[in-house]
Amino acid sequence: MDRGLLIERIIQEKGRDAIPALFDLLINEDDDTAQICFEALLQMGSDVVPELIERLWVARRDPVAALYLVDLAGEIGDSRLINPLYNLLKEYSDEKSQTIIYESLAKLGEGEKVVGILSLFLEESEEQDFRDQIIMALSQTASPEAVTVLARQYGDEMLDKSGKAFILEAIHMLLSSNLELKDVLLNLSNGNEILERLYLWQREI
Repeated sequence: MDRGLLIERIIQEKGRDAIPALFDLLINEDDDTAQICFEALLQMGSDVVPELIERLWVARRDPVAALYLVDLAGEIGDSRLINPLYNLLKEYSDEKSQTIIYESLAKLGEGEKVVGILSLFLEESEEQDFRDQIIMALSQTASPEAVTVLARQYGDEMLDKSGKAFILEAIHMLLSSNLELKDVLLNLSNGNEILERLYLWQREI
């Protein structure tokens, strides 16, 4: 059965009664099943928030499971999830897991509060996969500081073509989230160059 139809059927037939079982499957089953459950829970929106808050608290003892829930929290976008995410953050000492939580917090409107630490992570990290993760988190912050940081990264002469394209995508996401950030970009030394590259990049995709 088509994934979309399956999700719709789950929601229509079970409704809110399916929420606990969907959470169980989300964190205990294979990736395909987990993705179906994730999308079903996401479609249910605010109805899943009370259960999600409880699961985030319980899952602090299972770091891998908790990060599935963190991703869902960011996508649902309900402000009731902000404090539970900050509480969960205290349970993690590794920066990669913290970045996942910071990204979800940024999606929930906490961008200005997390952009500083994300910028520091980016400055200190030399691992490319982690740097890419941080850049994507920064793209969710809707923050002038993120624009400045990413523009500086774009100007790195050691950055290859694919790296520049990745940063352009992140800057595009920032500008799309807050049109006033275009003025911030234009005030930077390479702002006009980046805007021109963004225009060309958008024509190519």
